[in-house]
Amino acid sequence: MKQRFLTALAIIAVVLPAFLYGGWPFRIVVFFFILTSLYEMYAVKKDVWPIWLYFIMIALIILFAVLDLEKLYIAFILLMIALFILTISFEWFTPLDLTYIFTMLILLTTALRSVFLTVSYGRIELVYLLVVTFLTDTGAYFAGYYFGKNKLNERISPKKTIEGSIGGWIVGAVSGLVFAYFLVDRLPFTMMIVSSLMLPIISQIGDLAFSSIKRHYKIKDFGTIFPAHGGVLDRIDSLLFTLMAFYVLLMLWM
Repeated sequence: MKQRFLTALAIIAVVLPAFLYGGWPFRIVVFFFILTSLYEMYAVKKDVWPIWLYFIMIALIILFAVLDLEKLYIAFILLMIALFILTISFEWFTPLDLTYIFTMLILLTTALRSVFLTVSYGRIELVYLLVVTFLTDTGAYFAGYYFGKNKLNERISPKKTIEGSIGGWIVGAVSGLVFAYFLVDRLPFTMMIVSSLMLPIISQIGDLAFSSIKRHYKIKDFGTIFPAHGGVLDRIDSLLFTLMAFYVLLMLWM
């Protein structure tokens, strides 16, 4: 637990100043997380997939991040066709691989676009997302550690409990409401209430979704870059989902 806590502090010490300062430090941190996430996504089958597939995914993420919504829709259709061609042309690329890559590219694209859309309203809103997401995770961890008795989903994640999930939702929702009330002034507070109640649930769905991927590929963690935390995807799995949900909320509300 001590190593986990120290690693979390080190991540916050690097990420938070970059997010608050903005500019190139912010962009460098964001693209580091995206590119590393892409590599970890690729690495689950790096013994089978050629390295050029990783570089194509980098190019696609950059392209998808700058396209307008109409062109992005067309690009996703073309991507699906291209992936089907890969499954037809190469034995090493299966229909399951197609689903995995298509889903992850959409998820990472939406998360990246959400980062820059949220920042257009103010960087404090992005800090709000970090607070809700990571305090949900922390609340779930400690609530499960001290009070957990009933399994949440033993097939996917044997250690997670219903009590931990409820504790995570309470901590995430309360911290989000308090943070939004005092610090978020560019977005409607009614929207922030909905967001604070919804995002802790979405955060835990993201955590379980990535746990199911790891269980399918029989890996403990996506990487080892963060001691006691695993890889980048292990650390931001929930954040990718909350970014995506907040992006949808912004598009619908504003």
